[in-house]
Amino acid sequence: MDQMVVAPLWYGAYKKGPEVGALRLAELFEKEGMSDQNLISVPDENPGEDHLMPFLNAIDKVNSNICDAVYSALSSGNKVITIGGDHAISWGSISGVLKHNPEVGIIYLDAHGDCNISERSESHHIHGMHMAYLMGFGEDKYVGRYTNNILPVENILYVGARSLDPYEVDLISEQGISRITCGVINSDMVRTLDTINDFMSRFKQIHISLDIDVLDPSIAPGTGVPEVGGITEDALHEILNFILRKNNQVKSLDLVEYNPLLDMEERTDRVVQKLVKAISRL
Repeated sequence: MDQMVVAPLWYGAYKKGPEVGALRLAELFEKEGMSDQNLISVPDENPGEDHLMPFLNAIDKVNSNICDAVYSALSSGNKVITIGGDHAISWGSISGVLKHNPEVGIIYLDAHGDCNISERSESHHIHGMHMAYLMGFGEDKYVGRYTNNILPVENILYVGARSLDPYEVDLISEQGISRITCGVINSDMVRTLDTINDFMSRFKQIHISLDIDVLDPSIAPGTGVPEVGGITEDALHEILNFILRKNNQVKSLDLVEYNPLLDMEERTDRVVQKLVKAISRL
């Protein structure tokens, strides 16, 4: 990676800790030689009056700046990694990628679909909504917020999603969005990599969005919304190594949801140290 956008945002789930994780990840990448870092300012805000989209004002400002930073990096011919913070930062990062190239493929490694909408979400955590708005679903005021380019549903591959709300289940099923389950990943890596390869073969440019909670919480407990039944660390590295070997395609990546305040015996910190080394080779 040539440039880094660091966004210590925690408002997406209004749970403290991901901002600490973002700065820790930035420190680790700097140790690997990535010194070109753009730190995005996160304003102090209250939840606001809209209980369906709390902290939207702050999240909106941060994502607008992330979108501009990612778009600028890609337009300059650089590769870029966006560090969170919580996964709400991908509203801006993927928007920046789409602004640069609307035909990008998105490989989304996460325990969750993050494709809920404000009026259907039970938690009203915005870090679980951005994919729906990027795809063009939900209220018009949230769709196309940072770019007019909508993410086609056929340009998404979910990897490791296992905790989906009813709206997300219906959306993924009705739209035929591609998905590789944890069961397949942990039991049949050949099939997993074949599916990823088939997906990547359709695109000249790939964006990876990696949430730490794709791993089983027994491996990486330091994350805000852990879900049992996740993938193994070996499986994650095998998938990443396979994708990153095709580095002429991978131009951008998100790494999010590391929460050191929830870690146990520094287990997650050791995991992210290995991930940073793997990603830094890109």
